[in-house]
Amino acid sequence: MPDASPRIKLVLFHAIMWAIVALLVLPAAVLLSVSIVAYDILQHPERHQNTRRIWNVIASDLYFEYEANLWQNQKDCVQYDDKLLYKPSSGCHFVNKEFSTELTFSEDGRRTTSSRAPASRRPLIFAGDSETMGWGVNDGETFASLVAASIEAPVLNLGVASYGTVREIMRVRMQPRFQDANCIVIQYSWNDFDENSVFLARGALPSPTRKRFQQLLSDYGKRDVSFQDVMLRSFDVMWNNPLAFFLNILGWHDFPLEDDDPANMNGALREETEDTKAFLSVLASFSELNGKKIFVMGPGRFVSALSRETLPANVFPLPVDLNDGGWYTLDMHPNKQGHREIAAQILGELKRTEEGRQCLAGEP
Repeated sequence: MPDASPRIKLVLFHAIMWAIVALLVLPAAVLLSVSIVAYDILQHPERHQNTRRIWNVIASDLYFEYEANLWQNQKDCVQYDDKLLYKPSSGCHFVNKEFSTELTFSEDGRRTTSSRAPASRRPLIFAGDSETMGWGVNDGETFASLVAASIEAPVLNLGVASYGTVREIMRVRMQPRFQDANCIVIQYSWNDFDENSVFLARGALPSPTRKRFQQLLSDYGKRDVSFQDVMLRSFDVMWNNPLAFFLNILGWHDFPLEDDDPANMNGALREETEDTKAFLSVLASFSELNGKKIFVMGPGRFVSALSRETLPANVFPLPVDLNDGGWYTLDMHPNKQGHREIAAQILGELKRTEEGRQCLAGEP
């Protein structure tokens, strides 16, 4: 009977060689495939949907790093303020790959659709950052404007891009109708934490200066993202997160998009309870809010964590959630559909409680 050992050794040899080849070729093929999809998202975002897949993360990160226009860096969109560093100008044309919009502001904030109520009713104030302001949509398309068209109280949209909770409250306090307002909806984002932490540690924010304002408007080296940029970023993510990278390809792991997870300045994740405690401490620092009804919306994990805290009697969590279709693919801000969904959910949640119904009616 012939000896089977040489045949077995040959089979093992070929198996090992093919395994080595696969270990080299497969990652390279995956890297190239991910890079091609990410680059196509950058070139043609309308072909794709916002998801937490790795190609979306890479495309969005590079987009904001090199290509995106930032509203607060546009000289026609902002003006210097000696308390807030910057505030909106009277309006500007704001454009990016996925939208072309007109933004109009007055003393009452971003222009909203006129409500059915007389101005003598108590206003409902919205405070927040770019999502509340309506980055990526026109005046009548913001969720604040859509709410205004449906209720019996005047609505003031005081959202400003990149403000943290501290400046949001400061801007609300400076509004002439603040004393008359009983209801404020505050939208929270994970990146509010840095501003809030500085305020709590120092007792105040750094003093605004015209030099800092001019730096805000300086050129940050915008340029088009190349395919080489995408390949290098894809390789970097794959090298540093190999298991998560490949699990994501198979749909078994989500990569967090910008503002999906709380992260410190060094990139380390933090517990959402840190955000809720800082947020509540900031609210407590402004005694003028004590007599107001404060409704708080934001990332689901933040609102859930807030609900687990012992809250002041005038603070109410406001859960709002969007599906992937409610966001721009690259820009990661709510699109027109998203603002409609947010407005509908705000109205639905406020109608559920007596406090909310009073706010919608402009009652004391």
